[in-house]
Amino acid sequence: MRYLPKLQQLKVFQQVIRSGSIRGAARAMNQSQPAVSRTLRELEHTLDTQLIVRGNQGMALTETGRAFAQRMQFILEELERAAEEIQQINQYSQGSVAIGFSSLLALTVFPALNEGFKTQFPQSKLLIKEGQLSVLLPALREGRLDFAVGTVGPGFPLEDLVREPLFSAPFGIIARRGHPLAHATSLEELHEARWVLPETDMGYYPQLQLSMGGLHPPFAETPVRTDSVVCGLNMVLQSDYLTIVARAMRAPFGLQDKLCLLNIDTLPQAEYCVLYSQKSPLTFAARRFLDLLRHQCQTYDWS
Repeated sequence: MRYLPKLQQLKVFQQVIRSGSIRGAARAMNQSQPAVSRTLRELEHTLDTQLIVRGNQGMALTETGRAFAQRMQFILEELERAAEEIQQINQYSQGSVAIGFSSLLALTVFPALNEGFKTQFPQSKLLIKEGQLSVLLPALREGRLDFAVGTVGPGFPLEDLVREPLFSAPFGIIARRGHPLAHATSLEELHEARWVLPETDMGYYPQLQLSMGGLHPPFAETPVRTDSVVCGLNMVLQSDYLTIVARAMRAPFGLQDKLCLLNIDTLPQAEYCVLYSQKSPLTFAARRFLDLLRHQCQTYDWS
């Protein structure tokens, strides 16, 4: 390949993917269809490969098209970040930060974190994506998030990311007051319990399930899985389900008089960390947000 693709060619290819057709891309970019087709052919010529296949069922990416699209998206995200950071440095009070974290941070440190950040960057944009780390990692790797906070278990591939410890949080088993198992003091007594737990394949909960293997089997009934805190808490409040959450999550909803923490102290603490890209430097605003995040997490009472 003698020449690199032009930025306009990348933007056209990106819009064709988003729109699903050349006609849709032309309409979205306010260009003619022949102009979009010509730009796409020029990109394919530059790369010496076919990127899309057109047929009766519509447009589809070729294998090389899919590979190039993934790299291209990262490049365009980086260009936007670079331009934005220059603007942030020039204007200081503007910028945007995209962060992903679980409901624990949303219910504890985020209000104070947001207040501190907005004091410094009143015109900044904050995008918050709530979810388990297994859901957030693809967005982080694609450049749609600046960083993500969660728990990481051993053996999970994170070579492309910086992993920085933030805090430790004790977890506990909660039930509604009056639950038949409210006075249980050991995991063995919970063999017949019904559970509602987060849906995730990495981090604290899978490791916790391994540690609960002494129940033989861990769960007599397959747990209900949901990443909705509202759904999970409502099932605990309205039925005989149990769940496992960070102890700090009991207070924000004002449910101390309706929920009880089982007197079982064998659950391990969860080690939370913040992850961000090794290849993509954080923007000016993101670095300031991360400084505030560190401070809030280190000074908060997680017990």
